[in-house]
Amino acid sequence: MAAWSEGYFTDIQYTRKFYAELAPAYLAFACLRQGVRPPALGPGSAYLELGCGQGYGLNLLAAANPGLDVWGVDFHPGQIDNALRLARAVGLSNVTFEDLSFEQLLALPAGRLPRFDVIALHGVYSWVSAENRAVIVRILDSLLKPGGMAYVSYNCLPGWTALAPLQRFIAEHVARASGPPEARVVAALRAALQMLEGTVGYFESVPALRARIEEALREDPAYLVHEYLNAHSQPLYHADVARELEGARLTFGASANVADDLVNLAAPPQLQALIQGAQDRTWRETLLDYASNKPFRRDIFLRGRNALGRQERDAMLDEARFTLLMAPEAVSFEIPIPVGHVRGQPAVYQPIVDALAEGPRSYAELRALAPVAAASDGALLQALTLLVGSRQVHPAVEAETVEPARRFNLAVAARARLGEVPTHLAAPRAGTAVRVDLADLLAVSGELQGIGDAGAAARHGWEVMAATGRRLVQGGVTLHDQAANEAELARRIAAFRAAKLPLFRRLGVV
Repeated sequence: MAAWSEGYFTDIQYTRKFYAELAPAYLAFACLRQGVRPPALGPGSAYLELGCGQGYGLNLLAAANPGLDVWGVDFHPGQIDNALRLARAVGLSNVTFEDLSFEQLLALPAGRLPRFDVIALHGVYSWVSAENRAVIVRILDSLLKPGGMAYVSYNCLPGWTALAPLQRFIAEHVARASGPPEARVVAALRAALQMLEGTVGYFESVPALRARIEEALREDPAYLVHEYLNAHSQPLYHADVARELEGARLTFGASANVADDLVNLAAPPQLQALIQGAQDRTWRETLLDYASNKPFRRDIFLRGRNALGRQERDAMLDEARFTLLMAPEAVSFEIPIPVGHVRGQPAVYQPIVDALAEGPRSYAELRALAPVAAASDGALLQALTLLVGSRQVHPAVEAETVEPARRFNLAVAARARLGEVPTHLAAPRAGTAVRVDLADLLAVSGELQGIGDAGAAARHGWEVMAATGRRLVQGGVTLHDQAANEAELARRIAAFRAAKLPLFRRLGVV
């Protein structure tokens, strides 16, 4: 590990990922639904990500929000180099990347950076030392505007308690192994799974442990290195995070995991009255954490928390517009919540989806739908909260132009020939991303290059697949020869054009 890393694992670069919670419109809706005033995020607003990694997600957000002044800071020069190269390849003029540690950022002269409406930290706060957390608080105090939002995610207690011995087991196993870090962390997880098969001691006592290990083994090994091997990684209580951020005059506003702070969905029935009665917000969140036992929090803090009166909140909601992020027939009303799953009422959810299938609709328009108007008070807001939280619906935005997003999508699709297959593409009329699989990506690439015939698009897609050794799977069977892959890819591209392409056009993806 390099001396400049301060205990953070820098030998392996972080993965190229997009996190939906970082989208500005998503964060604003998370506040609004809780009756908290979000900052106005129109053209000229400024957004900073601390610890932006490879910059893939931040470049995507810059492409999807061309009116936003976007900044990213990371102390790993290799990652910043990659972020800059992607920004240059796309031709983004509204994003700036800085190769700086948090201490160096804080030491910049006044006016070197703007003040920001949003500052985001994903996967940073509980992975760095207490000293670096104190520096982060000072950065927030210096650079976040009054009324601005800070997004902070972290491994949290008490939910992480049962997983802490697993993390230590992995670290000790890795320390005694040889080879690349990615291979060592995977071997450690497999050793943990082998211990679990013995059904003894700790490995028998944690019911969710098997699912956690199996889920981890499906992740990119580079992600696992950063998740489990950083020297200062430690879970935190929400109350401690809230107290630390008070140093920047920040107050908790809402959860960015938008079902986590709805008491009727985040706590068992027998505890809901107790939690609802909590007047102190930090204590309320603490009770919710104990009730749901979740291991990870996504918090939104505000520099000046302004509660909205019911009438003003409702007026602001009525003006908010929403759009689908997936084909209407793919929307599921079975949605995970902190204490299991909830089944949305089709009588309420289906009319919402049907209306959004025709195009973006305002909250007021959705509220006026006869089946929704006949439902109980609050049914629409809960439905939209869950549909947005499950990444099926998103607040719609007025995009100044869709061209940066299309350039971004074409640029990242082209890199599939190099083995970099993204899972998200920019959707500028939602200010966020849409999820894609390999066939979707190749279909979008064909559309952006003007390849009109599905067969021709499949032949082009096969060239990309052949260059990287990728093959399609049909009915559980891997297709090995070119003809079979091209035929299956042509079928999937045709299906994409029938089911998803109209929505992707509406969102500005293509």
